Amino acid sequence: MRGDSTASARRVSGPRPVLWLAWIGASATIGYVIGAPLSSAEYPMMTDFPFHTASSSILRHYGDADWHFREQFALQPLTVPYLTLYALSALLMVALPPVVATKIAAAFLLALLPAGLMVLCAGMRKSPFLGLWGLVPAWGVLAHWGFVSFLGALGLFAMCLGLALRVVDQPSVRGQAWLLACLVLLFFTHVSRVPMALGALMLVGVLMHGRVESVRGLLVPGVVALVLFMWWWTWRPWDGAFHIAWAWPPDWSRFKDVPTYFADVFVDESDAATFRRIGLAFALTAIVLFVVAATRLRGWPNNHWLLAAHLVVASVILTSLVFYLTLPMEIAGWWYVFPREITAALFLLPALLPNLPRNVWAQLGFVVWTALVLVPLGESTAGAHRDFGTATVHFREIVRELPHAPKLLYLVYDHHGSRAQASPYVHLPAYVQAERGGWLSFHFAGFGGSPIRYRSSEESGATVPPETPLRWEWTPELFNLEEHAGFFDWFLVRRLSAPDDLFAGDPSIRRVARFENWWLYHRVGAATGPHEESP
Repeated sequence: MRGDSTASARRVSGPRPVLWLAWIGASATIGYVIGAPLSSAEYPMMTDFPFHTASSSILRHYGDADWHFREQFALQPLTVPYLTLYALSALLMVALPPVVATKIAAAFLLALLPAGLMVLCAGMRKSPFLGLWGLVPAWGVLAHWGFVSFLGALGLFAMCLGLALRVVDQPSVRGQAWLLACLVLLFFTHVSRVPMALGALMLVGVLMHGRVESVRGLLVPGVVALVLFMWWWTWRPWDGAFHIAWAWPPDWSRFKDVPTYFADVFVDESDAATFRRIGLAFALTAIVLFVVAATRLRGWPNNHWLLAAHLVVASVILTSLVFYLTLPMEIAGWWYVFPREITAALFLLPALLPNLPRNVWAQLGFVVWTALVLVPLGESTAGAHRDFGTATVHFREIVRELPHAPKLLYLVYDHHGSRAQASPYVHLPAYVQAERGGWLSFHFAGFGGSPIRYRSSEESGATVPPETPLRWEWTPELFNLEEHAGFFDWFLVRRLSAPDDLFAGDPSIRRVARFENWWLYHRVGAATGPHEESP
């Protein structure tokens, strides 16, 4: 038997303009919390963001000979399908500067967190405004590492789950099409969440069997997603997934590190205070909603369908917690693996809250209350990014000395000067490649886990930088002049003291500029303009 009507469960009573006002308020809250930090500084205070911009620029200018990208890189968008952020950014770069385009693309992926949670709540026959709490992880630890695609994938995963519930509750071709499109987009955003999505769809089909009109609507989208995943699994360019060093028995001590991996963003205590207030507000919200649900007997999962829907979400949360306790920190060169799962688990918690009262004024009041709680997160994060923007003024000055498409080796010794726990300076020189083209001494393309990889140096027409040691970007002391400098013409160093000693063995390398703790060197006789020009 099919459960009670979703239409009646989602219906709200009261003036329709008030509901519109609630949606306007929810949209404004999402826009401000996500947009304020990204718009407060030229360069966001996000560790991996410079390479996201550079990789997007490679896609945009791959066919432009004077950017020299085709000489270095080959594209593998299907075997490593982390493509959504880069493709969207590259498309926007047709009309916008690289950094601005990537900011807009990143904002879209971060906005998928609340949007996806809204769809999930709607699929559970609840008010979508509960999904506003999906904004909380938008500026947590993962965001400041720059794991934008992973966060976008969490939102897409929630969206897939919500659409799956809707498809089995109210079967329609349109619902199937949306679910299929969402699963495909999830595949091209972060393939690691596809198995979770497939498992969730299977769980929906099992638990909803006999309680809904049909679960066949899950079959076609699920099969397409499974085929895509198996194709990737067969042709992926690395086999690290076969060698996961699971922690077993589970490492229960990781529970004490949950605040560190979720919310320990800044070196000061302002982040702790902000997230503590948000946590208390969420707890208060939950208490009020449970009390209202108990007194009115509304919002409780009081039939088989709603119980099954809540069991699906609770099972997904439990699975993420198990992964958090058992996965290693690193898989096949990809770092910070298990800490991501605590964000995945906490992100879905609001979906287990009781439903809001159906009165439209109560819905508007919830939106206003949630906005008052979450807007300070955007404000405090924007302040930190604004401070970082001030701290990068010397970097912006010194890179103006570089020509178009330089061969640039960079070393970052000094990571101080921002409020971030994770250094936002370590990849900062990647903006040079994003905005001017050329070569870099370190690149994500060397990992093999990016849709952009280095060409073989033996290929005809290939000009590829030499390989660097593992964790080269974090260990500049591994730099050896004879071994690493020969390919490059320009050398950018961030260090408190003058790094003249690093280049003393090669008299052709001379200092040409200094701005604060940024130092720029150039090889005498090398081109100062585009490489096809003489100096």
